[in-house]
Parts: sequence; C-alpha cells; structure tokens
Amino acid sequence: MRFLILFILIFTHSLGFAAQKQNLRCVTTHYPPFTIYDAHTNSFTGIDIGYLKHFEQTLNVTIDVVHLPWARVQKEMKTSQYDCYFSLAYNDERAKYLSFTNIPLHTTKYGVFKVNNTPLKTDLSDAVIAVLRGVTLPDVIIKKYAINDDKLMRSLSTVASFQLLNKGRVDYVITNYEAGLWYSKNNKNITATELNEYQLPVYIAFKPGVINISQVNTQIKHYQASQI
Repeated sequence: MRFLILFILIFTHSLGFAAQKQNLRCVTTHYPPFTIYDAHTNSFTGIDIGYLKHFEQTLNVTIDVVHLPWARVQKEMKTSQYDCYFSLAYNDERAKYLSFTNIPLHTTKYGVFKVNNTPLKTDLSDAVIAVLRGVTLPDVIIKKYAINDDKLMRSLSTVASFQLLNKGRVDYVITNYEAGLWYSKNNKNITATELNEYQLPVYIAFKPGVINISQVNTQIKHYQASQI
C-alpha cells in the first residue's frame, strides 16, 4: 500500500513537472509599428507582439519581453543572457550566435526621408546620410543611388537619425520605411520615399538549443493564416 501511494505521488509530481511551461526572455527594441514600447507602463504593443502571444498559447512557453536600446541589443546577441530576439533582420554575423526561423514575421522595405525642400537625387554620392548603427544597406540600393560609405553617419537610434535630419546635420535618413513613417508622423516638414529595390524580411531568432525551431516555424504559419 505504501509503495502504491509513493508511486502515485511520484507519478503526479512528474506530470506536474512535465506540464510546467518553459520561460523565455525575449529581447527587442522600440521598432514601431511592429513593436511599440511604452516606457511609462513598461508594456508592449504592435504587430509582432501578436506572434509572441500565439507562441505562449501553442508552444507551452511563457515569454517575458525585455526592451533594450538598439546598441545594447547588438552586444547581447553574442551572450547567453537572453533566449530570443525578435523584429530582427538576418545577417551572417548574427547567425553565428542565433538560430533564425525560416519564415519571417514580416517583410518591409527601406525608405529615404528628407526635409521638404531637399530634392531627392538619384546620385547621393555627395550626400550625408544617417543610417542606424549595425545596419548594412543592401548593395542594390548603394549602387543605384551611388551612396558613399564615407558619407554615412551611424546613429545610435532612429530617433537620433531624425534629430540629425531636423538639425540639418545630414541630408537624408535611410531606415525601415514603416518605422520611419511612425517616427516622423508628427513632423510635417519631413517627406518619405519608399525604396522598392529591396525587400527586408524580419525574423525571430533564438539562442541555439533553446527551442525547436521547426515548431516555431509551424506556429508562425498558423498565426499568419489566422490573420488573413
């Protein structure tokens, strides 16, 4: 009888342990409209947050979202401090430290932003352009607009890029088109041009071994299908 009771207790405990959800700490930066961070409430909204909520419902995980400045995000990718990073574009350097999903959360394009009285030339070789630090412009855009790498000003944030533009320290800002529209929406003096030469897929990526990537890919498909 004692053996039976002991067996039941052990079995019940094992079931409870197996049912425990895996807790993941996932990093992003303020990247509207895909991820919008409210510093006053320390809360997140945006298109990509819907994916995380779906993962919590389908992958037996809980996800704590951590907001970090972009410069810090780049450093943390190389460490084991956090489990995943989202709203993140793929490149070979990041893939050394992270396992990316095969399916993007969304696909965007770059945009050129300028003050209204500045003409948008096809030859930008002499133009000073603000670009977010850590972002590599696609070759197709560099070649088409003759962008001079020596003229690029690397900013620490998208906010800083637009501050440079407003102060006249740069001629243009090149950044994610949708994000740039969000940041400049209250500035009537800034106009935007979408660059159709290149599409930018954006993913969620995990530290190797943290989760089954194929299962995440499956749930991304399911979530995207549910939004149609």
